[in-house]
Amino acid sequence: MPVNNKRIAKNTAALYMRMLLLMAVTLYTSRVVLATLGVDDYGIYNLIGGFITLFSFISHALVTAMQRFFNVSLGKGDKEEYQRIYSMGINIFVLFSVFLLLVGETIGLWFVKSQLNIPEGRETAALWVYQVSIITLIVSLFRTPDNASIIAHEKMSFYAYISIFEALLKLGIVYLLTWIDFDKLILYVLLYLASTVLINVIYAFYCRKIIPECRYSLMWDKGLFKRLVSFSGWSMLSGGARVLKSQGDAYLLNHYYSVAVNAAFGVAAQVYNAVNMFLTNFQTAFKPQLVQSYAAGEMDEHYKLVSRSARMSYFLLLLMVIPIAFNLEGLLGLWLKEVPQYTKEFCFIILLAYLIDALGAPLSFSVNANGNIKGLQMWKAILLMLGLVASFVFLRSGACPYIVAIITFFVHFGFWCIYMYYARKLCHIGLRDYAKQVVLPAVLVSVGAVIVPVMLSLVSVLKWMVLLVCMADLIWVGAVVFLLGLRKEEKAYLKQVLSSRLKH
Repeated sequence: MPVNNKRIAKNTAALYMRMLLLMAVTLYTSRVVLATLGVDDYGIYNLIGGFITLFSFISHALVTAMQRFFNVSLGKGDKEEYQRIYSMGINIFVLFSVFLLLVGETIGLWFVKSQLNIPEGRETAALWVYQVSIITLIVSLFRTPDNASIIAHEKMSFYAYISIFEALLKLGIVYLLTWIDFDKLILYVLLYLASTVLINVIYAFYCRKIIPECRYSLMWDKGLFKRLVSFSGWSMLSGGARVLKSQGDAYLLNHYYSVAVNAAFGVAAQVYNAVNMFLTNFQTAFKPQLVQSYAAGEMDEHYKLVSRSARMSYFLLLLMVIPIAFNLEGLLGLWLKEVPQYTKEFCFIILLAYLIDALGAPLSFSVNANGNIKGLQMWKAILLMLGLVASFVFLRSGACPYIVAIITFFVHFGFWCIYMYYARKLCHIGLRDYAKQVVLPAVLVSVGAVIVPVMLSLVSVLKWMVLLVCMADLIWVGAVVFLLGLRKEEKAYLKQVLSSRLKH
């Protein structure tokens, strides 16, 4: 099964179209929602809504497991196994939904009522956010088998079409939020739930029509259940630790500061989500073939994909991170009517942390394809918990709020080291070749890419001129990537693609 570069390019283009649309809508709607809700209500939404993600790590782990098993079954050409995986996935999500309701309506409800620092008079709204967020999470759970199937079958163009509709829904929510005379915070979560239900229906209809294997049958395969839960169990360990770290940071910031700091933390998350769409979309286009090539035993093709995906992921994210990072203050002023304190510091450090992830994620995909993920996930969980303890110690001693972002950076650097170790141990990926083909080009490009942005950041410009500075930074970084980062065949391919586009 040779690498299908044409399919990867086509899927990447479709995912980028999706990304550009969603990024624009996300940034615009975040601005309007923050302005409409106000800093305190926006902080409540991020605090409570984020608390719900304490439970979502289980669903994420199961989705990762399903994608891995889907790709392996496709690599072997076993459609019957694929359908059994699909049906068992839904069974598992039913069980998890029951568990989620039990925990959410007991321990979770007690925590929200008694442990969170909610501004006086907004307790009822906070409970609405909590309850509706639980329902929204359960509804979204049953989209995940279809979502995993679409990625496994590389039907990426579907995302481009549904994203248009999804973007329109988000814009509609913003419009209604500004016009309907009702509690804005409660209205926002109810409208978001309605849009989630509608998107679920579209996903289900598409998969039943296009992918024959997406058919649920009432069955129970004990062996398959054990394999899915065993694989996802280790992902749950690190996933749970990741969520505890993130939401633990949010709780600590709320405890030692206020919901206004949670608002800054939430804005930083929106910036990261927008930029990270580049990385996620690109790696989503690579991931199915990366896992399938490993399952088919075609290791030369697999190593090529790991190297290319890591290098190109880093370069693509760098194109976004540098123009944003060196112009944060001006961009935040244009984007938000009211910029919460510490937002700039949170954003800058978090962006640097996820640059590290761009280099390491393809290595983790390779380890996942191998299936022996116990050691990798255990060490990730340990690093995350150490990071949370460090956040507690520093915040309790009076450190600035953005210390949690600095700690996050070092945690993600630790992830990268772990990925390299296990990729070498389990998948026999040569670290010397990885350093030569990935790390060295990344370092050279990074050094060259910051020269002009650093100089331009020292010049004071008018409010809207920051966009021109960002464009200049983007052009410079793109030129450095092209000259220092791409290989001859990649430059030739890029020139060919651009030439064919211009002719049309």
